Amino acid sequence: MLYSKLARFLSVTLCVFLLGAAVAAPVAVLAADGDAEPIQDKLVANAKFPAMTGSADSTFKYEVQFTFTTDKPSGDDFDLTVGAPPNWIAYVAESAYALDSQIASIHLERFSVLESVIVVVVPPFWLYPEPGDYPVELRVTSADVDEVVSLTTTITPRYGMMAETVSGRSSVKAKVGEPAVFDINVVNSGMTTLDSVLLSAEMPAASEGEEWNVTFSPAKLENIAPGDEEEVEVSVTPSGKAVAGDYMVTLKFGGEPELSSRPPELDIRVSVEKKTAWGIIGAVIVVAAIGGLVWAFREFGRK
Repeated sequence: MLYSKLARFLSVTLCVFLLGAAVAAPVAVLAADGDAEPIQDKLVANAKFPAMTGSADSTFKYEVQFTFTTDKPSGDDFDLTVGAPPNWIAYVAESAYALDSQIASIHLERFSVLESVIVVVVPPFWLYPEPGDYPVELRVTSADVDEVVSLTTTITPRYGMMAETVSGRSSVKAKVGEPAVFDINVVNSGMTTLDSVLLSAEMPAASEGEEWNVTFSPAKLENIAPGDEEEVEVSVTPSGKAVAGDYMVTLKFGGEPELSSRPPELDIRVSVEKKTAWGIIGAVIVVAAIGGLVWAFREFGRK
């Protein structure tokens, strides 16, 4: 009997203790929260690839990621500004899939992790910037944060060339053993000066030991600035024993330094015509006619 009363007493005491602990726990947590220090705003901004390399006519896209911590329930807004060299185009895009969507600010929630934007950088290729390293900065600011992300754009040389006939036609007519003359334009389509341009030709096979002859005037071009063009006179002389018909002459161009892409080639169709005796016969007839008139004038003019 005594044992039964003692057991009931202990059971009631344990229940009262557990009930008190359950009531007191939330109060203790609230008290602890009230005593905790506020979380300082902390923004970490990093570029996934902070340095990029390409030619002056490239578009550079830097992905910048944000991690933000704050005790503000609604998060915070940040202004985004990009600093770039003069005449460069630089802005912040919403994402890699919306590069035309320019943004000037971003909202980050209370505990944002790896939120990202795209910094788009376009060098002024129309001004032919010199190869080298160019700094770009993304500044992220709010009332409590001022963070700078440093980026580097490296411009590499790009050597290019274009060639075309001045007339726009890719065919000429020539007589056997006589030159056909036409002009071509050579344009520096790259981003850097071409030190020299060498011209050569691939000619039709020799006919009975006589070769075709192709000459250029000038024979070599030097120091062509980006965007500039030079005019070259080309003279194509068919073999003296060439058979009448169409032939292909390929003009080839090489640059120093070596071109970044395949050098241009111009295929010129040369229509060869045989010399005829009709020209000589015609000249003889004309001379004879003039001689006859002179003789008639002298003979009958005296009477």
